[in-house]
Amino acid sequence: MEKQVPNNLDAEKSVLGSILIDREAYDLISDTLVADDFYRDAHRVIYETIVRLCASGIPADYTTVCDDLELHGKLEEVEGASYISSLINYVPTSGHIEYYAKIVERTALARRLISYAGEVATDAFEQDPQMLEKASTKLTYLERGNASGDFVSMAESMDEYVAHLYQLHANRGKFTGVASGFSDLDMMTGGFQKSDLVILAGRPSMGKSALAFTMAYNAAREGKRVAIFTLEMNRRQVNDRLMSIATGIPIHLLKSGWLEDGHWEKVTDAGQRLASMALHINDIAGNHLSSMRSQLRRLSRQHGPVDLVVVDYLGLIGSDDPSENRVQEVNKISKGLKNMAREFDVPVVSLAQLSRKVEERPDKHPQLADLRDSGSIEEDADLVMFVYREEYYAARTGKLEDLPAERRNIAEIAIAKHRNGPTTTDPVQLYFNAELTAFYNLEEKLGQGRES
Repeated sequence: MEKQVPNNLDAEKSVLGSILIDREAYDLISDTLVADDFYRDAHRVIYETIVRLCASGIPADYTTVCDDLELHGKLEEVEGASYISSLINYVPTSGHIEYYAKIVERTALARRLISYAGEVATDAFEQDPQMLEKASTKLTYLERGNASGDFVSMAESMDEYVAHLYQLHANRGKFTGVASGFSDLDMMTGGFQKSDLVILAGRPSMGKSALAFTMAYNAAREGKRVAIFTLEMNRRQVNDRLMSIATGIPIHLLKSGWLEDGHWEKVTDAGQRLASMALHINDIAGNHLSSMRSQLRRLSRQHGPVDLVVVDYLGLIGSDDPSENRVQEVNKISKGLKNMAREFDVPVVSLAQLSRKVEERPDKHPQLADLRDSGSIEEDADLVMFVYREEYYAARTGKLEDLPAERRNIAEIAIAKHRNGPTTTDPVQLYFNAELTAFYNLEEKLGQGRES
C-alpha cells in the first residue's frame, strides 16, 4: 500500500478559520508559517491573500479576503465565497491557533525532507561529485528555515544577562572562553569565545600551524573537545607535531625514525596521553565548508559538543562555485567560517596567509591590510592575530649573528583586531622552539634558563 504524503487538512482549515474570526490570531503564527507550508493549493492561495492583506495593514476577515481573491481572479480557484465561509464555521475559537500551526509546520517539514531525500538519492545514483555538499546544503537550508525568529523581551534578556554576570563574578580570575594555554595572550582575550571567528595570520614559515596545533593541544589537555581540519598536512604529519609537543623530541627525529632508546618511554607515555584527549583530526584535502559543517555535526552527535575548531588553513578550503573569482571565493569562505562558528556556538580558529606586500616594506610587521585576497576576512573576524618572528628575517638576510641572544626564539603575537576587547600596543611574546615546532610561555622558558 502506497504511503500518503504527510499532510493535515484539518489543521490547515483550523489555522485559516482562526485568522478569519480573530484579527490578532495572524500575529501569533506569522513568523511560523509561510504559504508553501500548506498542502492544499486552495489553502495556500487563501493564506497568501491573508499575508498580503496584513502586510498592507488591512485586517483579514471574510469580506476583505473574498474581495481580494475576486480582485486577483482567484475566488473561484478556492471554490468561491462559500468555502471561505465554511472555514469560519470550522473552528469555534482561535485560542488554539499556535497548536494548529505547529501541526501544519511539522507536516510541511516532513514533505520537504521526503522531497530532498529524493533529490539526494538521485545525486547518489548518478554519483554526482558534489553529492555530499549538496546534501549538506539542503539540510542546512531546512534547519535555518525551521529556526525561530522570535524577539526576546528586555525583561527576559536582562534576567539572562544578570545571571551571566553572577556566573562571571563567581568564576572571576578564570577564563570565560577556551584558553590557548599562553597566559599573556589569554589575559588579553579571556580565552577564545563561543561563536567567535579567530584569524591567525602570518607570512610562510612564521609558525602559524605550529602555534595553532600547540593551542589545540593545550586546550585538549585541559579536557576540551577540539576538532582540527588540516587541509595542508595529512594526519600523520599532524601527529608528528603533536607527539613532538608532548614529548620534547625534535620533530626531525620523529619523521626520520632516528629515535634513541630513551625516547621510546616518552613516546609510549605521550601516546597514551594523546589517545585519551578529545582531539579529532580531519585531513581531507580541499574540504568544502558545507562538508565541514556536516562533519562537525556528525562529530557532535557521536562524541558530544565541540569546544574549539581549528582550520589550517582558510586559503585551501574548496569552493562550492568554481565560476567565482578568488576574491569572491574568499569572501564567501570567510563569511561561511563565521556562520559555522555561530551555528555550532564554538570558537573557530582559522589560519590565513598574508600578501607579499609585507616583504616589500622595511618593517616586516604585519598589518590588517596585508590579509590576502579579501577585506571580508577582517570584516568577518572577531579576533585577528598576527605571528611575527624577527629571527626568521635575520636569518634570511644573513644577519642572524647580529641578533642579540635575548631576541632569538621569540615570536610576537599581535592582536590587530578584537571586536570585544583591546588590541595590543605591545605584542605578546612567546618562546618558539623550531626543532619541536612548538610554542611556550616566555616566562616558563626564562624560568627554566634561570634554574639551569
